[in-house]
Amino acid sequence: AFISILIHEFGHALTGLRLGASNVQVSLYGMDGLARFDGAFFSRKSSILMTAAGPGASIALAGVFFVVGKFLFSTGFSPSYAWELVRYFFNVVILINIFWSIINLLPVLPLDGGQILSSILGPGRVKQTCVVSFMTIGALAIFLWMWTGSYYNLIIMGFLASHTLNVWQSNSAR
Repeated sequence: AFISILIHEFGHALTGLRLGASNVQVSLYGMDGLARFDGAFFSRKSSILMTAAGPGASIALAGVFFVVGKFLFSTGFSPSYAWELVRYFFNVVILINIFWSIINLLPVLPLDGGQILSSILGPGRVKQTCVVSFMTIGALAIFLWMWTGSYYNLIIMGFLASHTLNVWQSNSAR
């Protein structure tokens, strides 16, 4: 998971550098990360590309593991416990990077999909971005509860809803 998050954030950072940012900082904390571009200004198109580059890097990492795994596991090595652990590791890396990228691209603030939606709609439509975020969080919370019955997922949805509410309130104060 650590390497997956690092690759994801490097996707944002390297694309930001390519699009003209000069001061990039990548911070990792908990099960999350953040690429910051102090003093950089991105056009809407550049912002969308830079934001989408994180999930793109994660999907590319999954692709690399898929291709290497297909090569490694089709060579006819005799199955052993260690070899099955390697196969399991490859499958987990692929699953994590695909699943997290799909979730991360949903139009929910502060996830990448919410940031992309915000860039598409523009700074004058923050409330519309928040409405879409709230609706997506609600649908996702119901889906995840019905699928997993996990309180952990509801807590995560609560954190996302709290962030979206903060964005809504900050925009209302202006």
